[in-house]
Amino acid sequence: MKSIKEYLYYFIKVNSEKSHRDYYRNYYTKYLDMYMSCEEKKSANTIKNEMRILKKYWNVYPFQYFRYNLYKKDCTLSIEEMKDYIPDFFAYYLLFPKSFKDRNILCEDKKLMHIVNVGLKISQPNTLFFTENNTILSTSLDFINTTKCYNLIQKSNANKIFVKPTFGVGGKGIKVFNKNNNIFLDSSSNTPLDENYISEIAKNNYIVQEGVNQHMDINKIYPYAINTFRIITEYNQGKEPKIIFSLLRMGCGGMQIDNASSGGIYIKINSESGLLGDEAIADDRKTYIKHPDTLFLFSNYKIPFWNEIIKFAKDVALKYSPIKYIGWDIAYSESGPVLIEGNNGPGIEIIQDHFGGVRKEFDINNPNDFWFSKSYGLKDL
Repeated sequence: MKSIKEYLYYFIKVNSEKSHRDYYRNYYTKYLDMYMSCEEKKSANTIKNEMRILKKYWNVYPFQYFRYNLYKKDCTLSIEEMKDYIPDFFAYYLLFPKSFKDRNILCEDKKLMHIVNVGLKISQPNTLFFTENNTILSTSLDFINTTKCYNLIQKSNANKIFVKPTFGVGGKGIKVFNKNNNIFLDSSSNTPLDENYISEIAKNNYIVQEGVNQHMDINKIYPYAINTFRIITEYNQGKEPKIIFSLLRMGCGGMQIDNASSGGIYIKINSESGLLGDEAIADDRKTYIKHPDTLFLFSNYKIPFWNEIIKFAKDVALKYSPIKYIGWDIAYSESGPVLIEGNNGPGIEIIQDHFGGVRKEFDINNPNDFWFSKSYGLKDL
């Protein structure tokens, strides 16, 4: 018999799911519009019945039915195979929280992760300073002024400097400053990274880092962004970390970040061989057999330093072993792998775009089990 605490968790999560429906309805507007305009849909009765079954199975409104085009006539999946597609709400509010538990802050706070990585001796971009609450901190967490910060910037040998929100996700709010005659200028507005700019960002939480010198083999694919390898690891106590999915995220259209939600594209990688898949996918589900800018052909291309990337990902996963699932964003520089960041809720959408439904890979035998919990605090609700 379940305890009162378990039922409390259940009722709070059920209400949370209902309150999130408007958010997901807005988030999936383009997919719902595609559904409405599709002329090759299954019959209305079939769609209604399949959605009813999926909703009952996951106890979540089945927005995944629209995201992955399960309503189309050419979808040959059985209803049992459709059940393998994990809904967003389930992934981000039930599955991954049981993985990171009370350690989610390790991945969500870029300043904290930088400090932890220094202690764990994990290769990462060179950080210049942090800003928060009208103060500026050095990497040793000493108070410094804008003049000191600007001196650090002027002494930098990097070609790019990134200003990132400490708690940002999906590439939102990131500013890229390119070096031009020893001045770093915002690529979108030509604003200089000077003392005035530093004073402005000091009002909020940012981390300021040098760009990575990307390896020439990755530059061939797309040279204007740091194209990162999204490696999703699983760690079970007492066992070696396991790679469960691998993808390459790429910028396009001149963009200098690689996030799919910001306009990037992504392609799956065979985790064993390092071979790219046949086609990349954009967030609007448009597919590409070649990179749209460089015309780089994806099919059968083998990442030349793949074993080094996999070893690096497993080593990092072991050092962060209390968290079961993490999506690592890894750049490959001229000197080897560099950890850009870790994601305790790696994008379930881009995983399933390429690998199909991944319920089994995340060991979800009975979704109902995830709706109840004995060990949680108010902050987990």
